Amino acid sequence: MNNLFFDLDGTIINSEQGIMKSLKYMYKTVYGYVPHDDDTLRKYIGPTLGASFKKYDDLELNDPKAQELFNTFKEYYAIDGWQQYQVYDGIVDMMKELKDGNKEVFIATSKPEIFAKKIIDQIGLKPYIRHVFGASEDEQTRTLKADVIAYGINKTSVDLNSDNLVMVGDRSSDIVGAHKNNLKAIGVTYGFGTQDELSKAHSEWIVNTPQDIAKLAMEK
Repeated sequence: MNNLFFDLDGTIINSEQGIMKSLKYMYKTVYGYVPHDDDTLRKYIGPTLGASFKKYDDLELNDPKAQELFNTFKEYYAIDGWQQYQVYDGIVDMMKELKDGNKEVFIATSKPEIFAKKIIDQIGLKPYIRHVFGASEDEQTRTLKADVIAYGINKTSVDLNSDNLVMVGDRSSDIVGAHKNNLKAIGVTYGFGTQDELSKAHSEWIVNTPQDIAKLAMEK
């Protein structure tokens, strides 16, 4: 494992506060009420909004109502929501260990790339991250994790292939995205996904802490 792609939400940061507030603002503004409970809204964290609208609201992203929801979500998220998060314990130490071990680290997130880069800068991880790859701002031209991974592999000058690159993430979408690009994946249980979700997605490895990621990377 010379190179690692990391998911952001649920893997590097706990972004629940900002995303939940943005979702509730979105629904209250557009519908006048929130049609889902908190447990359902937490499932929005990780996948794209378009995927969640389709699954929980039966709306395609090109539906005018979905576009209204999406634009309203961005109203709150672009100002306040993206800044409401906490870095998981052990992340900075893990990054230092990976850097000391000559591992190249990248971010591959379904969060719009502009916000992902701001967050990496804000939390001081830029010295440890080679590149940040994210979704397009419109969540239409590059949305799924598989698309972001492929985009990252093609864009960087680093020699990345299935023999030296793994994907690290907390949701099944991370594991599925890795496999669609012929990569192996490390699932983490401290984020928003569960052991069961990661197992059903056939994650090659499942770990419980950031320290476990560094240890596994050094061994493989």
